[in-house]
Amino acid sequence: MKINRIVGVIPLYQPKKQDFPNILKYINDLDYCFLLDDTGKDNSFLCKEIVDVNPDKIQYVCNTENIGLCASVNNGFKLAKEKNADWVLIMNPDGTFQNDAIKIYRRYIDTQDTSDTAIVSPVFNLDRRKREASTGTKIVWHPDMSGCLYNMKVLDELGYYDQNTYFYGLDEEYCIRVRKNGYKIIQCSEAVLNHHPAETYCVKFLGKTVLKCGKDNPQRYYYQFRSGYYIHKKYHDLHNFMFCVYKFTKVVLFFDHKEKYFKMIRLGIMDAKNRFYGNIKERNES
Repeated sequence: MKINRIVGVIPLYQPKKQDFPNILKYINDLDYCFLLDDTGKDNSFLCKEIVDVNPDKIQYVCNTENIGLCASVNNGFKLAKEKNADWVLIMNPDGTFQNDAIKIYRRYIDTQDTSDTAIVSPVFNLDRRKREASTGTKIVWHPDMSGCLYNMKVLDELGYYDQNTYFYGLDEEYCIRVRKNGYKIIQCSEAVLNHHPAETYCVKFLGKTVLKCGKDNPQRYYYQFRSGYYIHKKYHDLHNFMFCVYKFTKVVLFFDHKEKYFKMIRLGIMDAKNRFYGNIKERNES
C-alpha cells in the first residue's frame, strides 16, 4: 500500500488571528504546509503563532505584491511539488473540517486506485444548506476549491489554474478541464467542511424565510461575471452558463442597489471581451 504525501496550501489575504484556531485543528495532519500571504506586505510576525507549532513542516511565504488568488495558489502548487507532494490540499483560512477529514482522505487515497482521479472533495456544509457526514463516495462535477485534495500528477499533466481567472472561477475552470480530459472528481461523503463562500441572504414572505441564498458584494460580481464569460467562451459549459444566469436572477429579484451590481456585471463582461484579466484597481487606473 502506497503512503501518499499530502502538502497543504493555505492562501491568505490580510490574515486574521481569529482564523488561526481553524488552521491549527488540522495542520499537524499534513506532511507539510505553506501559508501563502497575498496581502503584499510581510505578516510573518502575525503568522508566527502557526509556524511555531512545527517550524520544520510549516512555512510562511509572502508575496511582495498582491498577485491575485490564482497566481498565488499556482505558486503553492509549485512549492508543494518541490516538497514531493502526491496530493495538495487547498484550504481557505476560515474553513473548518467537522471531523478528521484529512485522515479520511488518506484512507481513501492510500487504499483506492486514484489513477483516474483529479480531485477528492469533501461535503460542503453551509449555514444556508446544511449537510452531514454519510458513507461512501460519489462523482461530483464542480466542488469549490477549499477543502479539496488535488492530484499532483494530474496537475503536472494538465497544468495548474488558468491565470486568466485571476480571483474567481479558477476551481470551476479546472474542474471542467479535468472532466474533459477523462478524469474524475470524487466526493468523500464522510469528510465534511464547514464552508463560508458568501454572506447568506434571507428572502422573506409574510415574515417567514422562504429562501436562503448567497450574496456577494458588487465587486465580486465583477470578477464572477468576467471569469464566467471567459469560461463560457473557452468551453461553452452549460453549468457555468446557468450559474451566471442564477446569479444575475438573484440581483434582479432580491438585491438592493441593483445599479451597482449591473455596472460591475457589465464591466466584467466587457473586460473579458477585451481580454483584461487583472486586478480591477488596475483597470480603474488605466
